[in-house]
Amino acid sequence: MTPTAPTVSVPRGQIDDSLWIDNQRLRASGETFVDVDDSASEQVIASVRSATRDDVDRAFAAARSAQSSWAQVPVEERIRVVREAVRILEASSAALADVLVSEVGTLASSVDKVQVGFGLTAITVTADNALHAFETQQLANSTVVKQPAGVVAAITPWNYPIFQVALKLAPAIIAGCSVVLKPPGVAPLTAFAMAEAFALAGLPAGVFNIVCGAGGEIGNYLAGHPEADFVSFTGSVSAGRAVATAAASQGTRNAMELGGKSAAIVWDDHLLEDAVRATFSNVISNTGQTCAALTRLVVPAHLLGATEGILTELVASQVVGDPRAARSTIGPMSNRGQRDTVEAFLRDAATDPRVRLVAQASMDGVHAGWFVPPTVFTATDHTSPIVQEEIFGPVLTVQPYSTHDEAVFLANATRFGLVSRVWTDDSEVFARVAAQLQVGGVIQSGRPTATEAPFGGVKDSGYGRERGLYGLEEYLVPKSIQAY
Repeated sequence: MTPTAPTVSVPRGQIDDSLWIDNQRLRASGETFVDVDDSASEQVIASVRSATRDDVDRAFAAARSAQSSWAQVPVEERIRVVREAVRILEASSAALADVLVSEVGTLASSVDKVQVGFGLTAITVTADNALHAFETQQLANSTVVKQPAGVVAAITPWNYPIFQVALKLAPAIIAGCSVVLKPPGVAPLTAFAMAEAFALAGLPAGVFNIVCGAGGEIGNYLAGHPEADFVSFTGSVSAGRAVATAAASQGTRNAMELGGKSAAIVWDDHLLEDAVRATFSNVISNTGQTCAALTRLVVPAHLLGATEGILTELVASQVVGDPRAARSTIGPMSNRGQRDTVEAFLRDAATDPRVRLVAQASMDGVHAGWFVPPTVFTATDHTSPIVQEEIFGPVLTVQPYSTHDEAVFLANATRFGLVSRVWTDDSEVFARVAAQLQVGGVIQSGRPTATEAPFGGVKDSGYGRERGLYGLEEYLVPKSIQAY
């Protein structure tokens, strides 16, 4: 009989012990605090003492001390630790889900799947595919082996606090690396629960360390730290450039998973209803706070009226409100700053002659919280900011096209290149269009995304890959051993 898994707690209130170093919570030495708000009520649920550069140095010293011995542990044992951590986190899922409804604003009805479930699945998928990454290759008289990258600096965003940490932590640990993580300042709480779970699972002290604080100075110091061997960042383009610059100052290899402005292209008339409904659902999931959200719907011009009609109906059916209320279909943004950013885009679009408002959900009864109504625009000029910029909110833009070549052009005509979806049942058409799209991944019609498939972008969407085997390989360095 499998023994019952222990559970972990998620801290709240004033958190002075906001460092996790050598498998214990330690007091940070900063004088400032970062508040964590409940996104629906605006009430502060935690106040986290910020780390200083000295704290970051302590974390890296612990990581460096632990890394070489951890790399000597057989990979099978490293995988076992990761799987046991998943078991502990699964037993703690109710507590994790509860805090994520507050931190991020994800609907209570879906938080267990969208936040906790996706994160734990990402860890499991990495473990399932791990052994293939360590296979040696013989090239003439050279044997190519894979070794851990070393000490990893990881910086994660606030939209999926468990999932984003999982995408970096699991492959790093399995690869034999140690980690210094800076979780998002406004949503750091579940990172401590993850650290506790890995410690209970048997992860040695110093392999996983956490420093907290607002982005800026601490994040850039982390990325440019001389003890960092590899930097993995997920976030905005502007922050990513700053982090990459800091890493480059030390010549440190890095991977950037940045923004997106992804397009769903409707190719076949008979798929219109499915395409429109699926795209809208995708855009409002997690209140639009998803880098891979399909925020542009590219449709044949002769179907524009029908498309707008379906979307108007969908928007009217939305209930904006408390994410814990059963009747709510969309909750708040994660934080005030993001709410303000999305509202600024909406105001600008309202005065842009190239853009027409199609529909906007009612905000009746909403009196507090960082809420933004689901909104749909049609844009006839691809240079409009509402088309070009990542909004990171529940905003969908429809773009009509007249020819198939124009559809591909519109899909590619942004500085981003993360994912695209093509709605067609014709496999030959899909293959031809997929080859022309300048993105890191293309999905056909309503088919699900394989959790093992590599995820990452091109252009301003970044470089490097996450998930499964390809994500693990980012944390390994090939070594050629030649014998004569």
